Amino acid sequence: MPDIILNLNFSKKEENDEMPVKKEKKTGKIKSFLIKFDTITSKLVPTYFLIMFLTLFIFSYYIINSISTYLNKNEQVNATATANMIASLIAERNYISPDQKQVAPGFDLFLSETLRIPKETRVIILNNQAEVMFDSFNPGGSEITVQSTKSVMSALQGKEGGEIVENEDGKSLIDVAVPINKNAPLGAVNVRYTTDIQEKIISPLTKDIIIVFVVITFIIGLFIFIVANLLTKRIVDFTEKITEMSDGVLDERLEIKGHDEVARLGEAFNTMSDKLVMLEQKRVDFVSSASHELRTPLSSIKLMSDSIAQNSDIDMKYVREFLNDMNTEVDRLNRIIEKLLYLTKLDNVKAENINLDFEFIDVREVVMDIVKNLSPLAEAKNIEINCSYCESLYIMADNDKLWQGIYNIIDNAIKYTPDGGKVIIGITKQDGNALIAVKDTGIGISEEECEKIFDRFYRVDKARARETGGTGLGLAIALESIEMIGGTISVDSKLDEGSTFTVSIPLFTEN
Repeated sequence: MPDIILNLNFSKKEENDEMPVKKEKKTGKIKSFLIKFDTITSKLVPTYFLIMFLTLFIFSYYIINSISTYLNKNEQVNATATANMIASLIAERNYISPDQKQVAPGFDLFLSETLRIPKETRVIILNNQAEVMFDSFNPGGSEITVQSTKSVMSALQGKEGGEIVENEDGKSLIDVAVPINKNAPLGAVNVRYTTDIQEKIISPLTKDIIIVFVVITFIIGLFIFIVANLLTKRIVDFTEKITEMSDGVLDERLEIKGHDEVARLGEAFNTMSDKLVMLEQKRVDFVSSASHELRTPLSSIKLMSDSIAQNSDIDMKYVREFLNDMNTEVDRLNRIIEKLLYLTKLDNVKAENINLDFEFIDVREVVMDIVKNLSPLAEAKNIEINCSYCESLYIMADNDKLWQGIYNIIDNAIKYTPDGGKVIIGITKQDGNALIAVKDTGIGISEEECEKIFDRFYRVDKARARETGGTGLGLAIALESIEMIGGTISVDSKLDEGSTFTVSIPLFTEN
C-alpha cells in the first residue's frame, strides 16, 4: 500500500508539473485562433453575409406574403360575387316566405344543381333579425343557430362585409356576407368556405423560395468570401512588405493591379519606398561626406601637433607657423560644424512642421546689409561688387532664413570669383515676385554639375574650395532656407564665364 500511495503521489506531481506547459500551449492556440479571427476577412464576410441574408429573407417573406394576400383577396372577391348572385336571385324570385322564417322548399337543390355551388361552400340565409332561414350544411334543420360574424353584422346593416379568418383546423376560412335587397334589406346571404390556397400554392411556393434562397445565399456567400480573400491577400502582401521594410529592406516594391483604393495604396507605398531609398542613399552619402570633411582638418591638426611634439628642438618660427595653420583648420572645422548644425535645424523645422517667424521685410535692406557684411571678404580678393537696387520691395518671410539664403549665395559668388573679378547684384520686380540676381565672373559650372550644386558637400572645384575655406554646404543651406519661405533659386552658368544665381520670392500683397 505505501508503494502504491507513493506512486500515485509521484504521478500527480508529474501531472502538476506538466500542467503549466499544457495551459501555455492551450493559451497559445486560443491566441492564435483569436488573431486569425480578428482579420478583415473574418469581419467583412459575416457582415456582408448577414446583410445579404436579411435582405433575401425580407424579400422572400414579402413575395410569399404578397402572393398569399393577393390569392386570398381574389378568393374573397369570388365569394362576394357568388353571394351577390344568390342575394339577387332571392330578391327577384321571392324565395323568402312572408313571415321571413324560411326560404322556398328545394332551395338547396337550386344552389347545387342550378347555380352549381360546391358542396364544400356553406351558404347561410338570414332574415333581418339575424335569424337563420337556411343553412346549406343543414338544409332540413329547424331552429338553426349560427354564430354571427362581422361580415353578417355588416350585411344586415346594408353593407357588404368580408374577412379571412382561421378555423379550428388552422386553415383559412373565407367569410363574406351581402344584404338581400339593399334598398330595403330583407336579410343577408352569408357564404363561407375553407380555401386550400395555402396547401396547393403557398406551401409549395414557400418551399421553392426557400430552396432558391439557400442556393443564392450559398453562392453569394462564397462569392463574398472569395472577393474578401482576394482583397485581403493584397493587404497581407502589403503588410509583409512593410514588415520587411521595417527590418531594413528599404527597396521593397509592390506589384500594382487595377486602379482601386488598394492599388492606389500600393502606388503610395512604392513612392514612399523610392523616397526612403533615396533618403537612405543621401544619408549614407551625407555621413560619408561629413566624415571626410571633418577628418581632413583633424588630420592636418594631428599631423602638425605630432610634428611639434616629436621635435623638441624645433624652431619657434615653425611652431608659430604650425599653430597658425592649426588655427586655420580649427576655424574651418568650426564652420563645417556650424553649417551642419544649421542644416539639422532646418531638417527639424521641416520634419516637425514648426511655424516660422514670418514678418514684414524689405528685401533691399537685407541685401544691402549682407553686401556690407561681406565687403571685407571682397576687398581682400580685390573683387568689385556692383549693386543695382530698385525701389523697396516688401515680402512676408522669416528674416533668419532669408538672410541665410541670400548670404550664402553672395558669399559663394565671392569665394569662387578669381582675384580682381566682379560680382554684380541686382534687385528687380517681376510677375508679383522679388528677384535677387547674383552674377559672378568666376569659374562657371557645367550643365551636368548644375543639377548637383545644391547637394550637401558637393563642390565643383574641390581643390579651390579647400583654399577658400568652402564646406560644400553653403548652397544647400541657401536652397533649403529660400524654399522654406516660399521662394525658389535658379542657376544660369557657363564654364569659364561665370554664373548667375536668381532668387525669386513672392511679394507681399494684402490678399
